[in-house]
Order: sequence, then C-alpha cells, then structure tokens
Amino acid sequence: MNHSFAASRPRRGLVLVFAGIAAFLVGTTAHFFTGHAAWRVLAMAGLFLQAAGWVLFIRDGRQS
Repeated sequence: MNHSFAASRPRRGLVLVFAGIAAFLVGTTAHFFTGHAAWRVLAMAGLFLQAAGWVLFIRDGRQS
C-alpha cells in the first residue's frame, strides 16, 4: 500500500473545500455580529476556495 502524498491527491481538493467552508462561515458570522462589510471579503475568499477545491478534486479524481 502506497502512503505517499501523490496517492491521496484528490484529498487536497477536499481540504480546500472544507477550508473554504470554514472561511465562509467565519466571514458571514463575523459580518452578522459586527456589521462590518470587510468580513464579506473573507466569505468571498471562502467561496473561491470551495470552487478551486472542487475543481482540483474532480480533476485529480479523473486522473487516478
């Protein structure tokens, strides 16, 4: 069984997806409680991380 990083390439996409979900939730929650629009930037970055993660997951999954 190969436990190298290359063997788990689709997982890096999922890590980005979950990091994006966390960033989105933190950004939207902070914006809700503080009312500062600057927290929307973190929420939007989370959405972009999710999108990039899904693209990597699909691309790496097809190459396996």
